[in-house]
Amino acid sequence: MTQTVGSSGSIPAPRRRADKTGSLRQLFTSKRKTTLTREEAETEILSLFKSRRPYWYSVIGRKLPDLYVEDVFGQVGVRIAADFKKYDASTVKHFNAYIAKTCIRCAVDQLRRHRTEAEALKNGTTQHCMGLPETATDPDLTDLMAAQEGYLRVRVVMDDVLTDRQHTIYVLRHVMELNSRDIGEALDIKAPLVRKDLQAAQKILGSDEVRQRLRDVLGEGR
Repeated sequence: MTQTVGSSGSIPAPRRRADKTGSLRQLFTSKRKTTLTREEAETEILSLFKSRRPYWYSVIGRKLPDLYVEDVFGQVGVRIAADFKKYDASTVKHFNAYIAKTCIRCAVDQLRRHRTEAEALKNGTTQHCMGLPETATDPDLTDLMAAQEGYLRVRVVMDDVLTDRQHTIYVLRHVMELNSRDIGEALDIKAPLVRKDLQAAQKILGSDEVRQRLRDVLGEGR
């Protein structure tokens, strides 16, 4: 493309695009313009945590089913309160980023607990219903309890016909209602591998012989 020569005879320098990446980097590396006391910082963090509750729900919801979001949100509040006792809140440069990171950490911790709970349920080492969020609404809680109680009746058959990983993945998906991405993160494997194991488990459980065994255990006959 031909450039126009200015009256001075020089070619104008090309315009530079705004460096959005640079300004974003500066946002996360610059120091806070105003200095807050420890108490003021704590108050501001808690205010953001409460006022932006729907947004923090969405952050947690990227990692977990809706069923567990409210419970994990409560865990985030506990984690923040614990941080206030250990650290000076005025040293936090970006309050929203701190809260978001805490939400993600608590959600990941919940996924790890799901893995432990699924293993306990699968191995029959627990006598109570695992993985139930205390703040779940009644219909959700009832459905989850029903799923776990139904599973416990057929656990022995599934343990006999599925591999250990297929069995664990089945519990995480159909009892604890995690999706393939969540299961993959909990087990530290790729989501496609989770889906492959789920399909294999469904194929095994759908065979005539295994279906009959399941019906016998459930007392449904033929």
